[in-house]
Amino acid sequence: MREANYINIGLQLKNIRKQLNWTMDNISQATGISRSYLSDFERGVKLPTAKYLKYLHDTHHISLNFIFGSDGRLFNPLDEKNARPDFGKYSEEIDELLSFLSRVPFAIYAFLAFFAEYKINNRELIKQFLMDKEKEGTEGRKI
Repeated sequence: MREANYINIGLQLKNIRKQLNWTMDNISQATGISRSYLSDFERGVKLPTAKYLKYLHDTHHISLNFIFGSDGRLFNPLDEKNARPDFGKYSEEIDELLSFLSRVPFAIYAFLAFFAEYKINNRELIKQFLMDKEKEGTEGRKI
């Protein structure tokens, strides 16, 4: 016998999929999870795997609280803390740096050491820059 919670979670997953016009084939290809296993999730036979929940959250900003029934918002709000800043003309270099750091662990330590030293040596400059940026933001909101 299926538990009511499993069925409710399954209904939420099915509603999300339909609302976003996804097919099970699309999701299966994106996640590597079989179509029949996805169907088990939606029918409430099985709970969704961590892999599937991570895919929904990371790729589509789906609120896990919404899936599990404790929050009415489908999408996680994209707050400034989690939003990726626009690096403008440096975007490609930043992407390359992040990719490099994710593949070469010892590079992370070297980069963090450089960053820590930079912060210490330029504490006042950084503090002034951040205060100026905050002031610009405050003045912009008054308009």
